[in-house]
Amino acid sequence: MIFFIIAQPDGWAVEDEVRGRLLRRAIHVASAGLLSFYLLPPDMFGTGVPRACVVLTFLVPVLAFEAWRWNRRPEVLGLRENEKRRISAAAWGAAGLAVAFVLFPQDLVVPCVLGMAFVDPLIGELRQGRPRAYPWIPAGAYFAICFALGLGWAPSLLATAVALAAEAPKIPEVDDDFRMLVAPLAALWLWGLISGL
Repeated sequence: MIFFIIAQPDGWAVEDEVRGRLLRRAIHVASAGLLSFYLLPPDMFGTGVPRACVVLTFLVPVLAFEAWRWNRRPEVLGLRENEKRRISAAAWGAAGLAVAFVLFPQDLVVPCVLGMAFVDPLIGELRQGRPRAYPWIPAGAYFAICFALGLGWAPSLLATAVALAAEAPKIPEVDDDFRMLVAPLAALWLWGLISGL
């Protein structure tokens, strides 16, 4: 998760909607790279440090920046107008990823992270350019990701339905970056408990 702080030089509009939108989309897609967490051995090369501690390497800087942003109120490229007075999407996304890596099994986390990373930006673009394609194309893409990664058709349908339902409402207190990741993970985990899989 990366923010770019932009000083306001003459003639350059900080509130550049196109740059901000592209940056938000890029951050979303790049968050899939955090799945490299699973390339680390669980014993952390015999150090005895729990692998979950690695989560702090991306969570702490994002939360520290968020605290600084709240204190200083700088202009931040990619920050939407409605985020200026609430917790940012990047902070919510980092928190969601931390919850995912620490609390849920890898076979559920990987498809849900990829779904959030790729389908959420797709939803944003479709809503602006091709609203009639929503929710059908995002639902198909999310289902395809889950099914291709071995969740099976029923869990894939469940994850897709929950992810899109969690993303849809405008709830300023809890950003959809968090909801779209944690809600399907929780649903899949409950499905596993109930079905005994």
